[in-house]
Amino acid sequence: MNDKMRVCQTRTMKLVVSTIAFVILCFNAWCQNETPALPNILFIVTDDLGIRDLGCYGSDYYLTPNLDQLASQSMRFTRAYSASHVCSPTRATIFTGKYPHRVRITDALPWDRLSENPKLIPPDHLKELPSDLPMFSKSLQSAGYRTALFGKWHLGNEYQFFTEEGHYAYGFDEAFPSSGSERRRDKCVDDLTARTIAFLESNRERPFMLCLMHHTPHVPLACPPKDEALYDDVPKGRFQKNQKYAGMISHLDQSIKLILERLEALELDENTVVIFTSDNGGLKEVTSNKPYRGSKGNYYEGGIRVPLIVRWPGQISPATVSNAAVHSADYFPSFLALAGLNPIPEAHQDGVNMLPIWRGKNAESRTFYWHFPHRSNPASAVISGDWKLVHHIVTNKYELFDLKTDPEEKSNLISVYSDKFQLLKSMLEEHLQHSGAQRMRPNPDWDSSLPPGKIKNYGTHYPTQGGTYRQVEQAYPVWFKEK
Repeated sequence: MNDKMRVCQTRTMKLVVSTIAFVILCFNAWCQNETPALPNILFIVTDDLGIRDLGCYGSDYYLTPNLDQLASQSMRFTRAYSASHVCSPTRATIFTGKYPHRVRITDALPWDRLSENPKLIPPDHLKELPSDLPMFSKSLQSAGYRTALFGKWHLGNEYQFFTEEGHYAYGFDEAFPSSGSERRRDKCVDDLTARTIAFLESNRERPFMLCLMHHTPHVPLACPPKDEALYDDVPKGRFQKNQKYAGMISHLDQSIKLILERLEALELDENTVVIFTSDNGGLKEVTSNKPYRGSKGNYYEGGIRVPLIVRWPGQISPATVSNAAVHSADYFPSFLALAGLNPIPEAHQDGVNMLPIWRGKNAESRTFYWHFPHRSNPASAVISGDWKLVHHIVTNKYELFDLKTDPEEKSNLISVYSDKFQLLKSMLEEHLQHSGAQRMRPNPDWDSSLPPGKIKNYGTHYPTQGGTYRQVEQAYPVWFKEK
């Protein structure tokens, strides 16, 4: 081969290499333009915020301009149900996609709450969420998300989870608690807001999932004086009148403003799904859920119907209202879908992917179950479509409601719709048996001539220092542990 041919061949090879490199460069650029980045997830869960505690949900007293604005950019749900009427069971369901009675965390942790002379004995439920269960945090972490939980855990040993890196076992790269002094000052809202903003700034270049679990507006009530003073000249509402509680709501609302403004400043808002909700209904001593019946601690709508606001720019139409019935168990499969992951039906077996609803598709009729075999008001419930049955366990009394015509649950329709009553009763019993739900059992020492007596806490207490639980001084009643 002569020199001229070698030069031509070399030039040809360089041209081929350059062409291939150009094609690869163009392909990579096309992929970056055509394949959107994984959406970030900012999941905000409040503690005891009632269905009527926001202006966009009908409050005539609490000032929530920032959450109302978020709702105007989002889909707002009118029938979002918490998995329980108290906090820990709902939180167990949120992370696992299973009903609380499947997980066997059915009361607020950490204690057993026992009356002195109960007719029925509650079960010895779990006091810590098993870390070997599948959870959406683990799935998202494996998919490349930076995962974090700030605020309230309330599913086991708090010290171990936050301070001794126990959060790693649950799929969280980061965890941040709040001190008792901060809770007394403002329920940790300022601290959690600052930590959230720092997290956004540190993870702006990667997909993230942040669970911001507020302690507010749970009792004891606490907020900065300036927020309480906002209501000095605000007329009391028809049913909502507590000024300090109102200040807590406004302080939370201001936190949402600061976080959303930072999302926008970091240019993260367009690719971040923002979810705002509550773990159960409002507490009747400090707020009102009217016209809905009931409150935290029972299975009427006021105890389990909660706010849910979801913003996803470009995917959810702004200012939309959905009447679809959704549930705490639905977050797990929905977050998998957001990340492009396959569902795990054997894990999140009680949840359904909400993304089709978020995108405007009609929702199918759902059936939900509740079970609370504890304290002075044990009950179970089922909702199938618009029909709801509540079973009061101690008295063995039932109530049947048509939520479509009677969302305020004023009329017990058992005598009118006996066939519907029998159907829902059978469905509830079959579900409790099939799910392995723990049941109450008769107390052999029960004295029917005496009242139940005061409820006391037994068992374990969360440590503030050191990594182990400490026992409450008093011993369990003999009848509790004997089978």
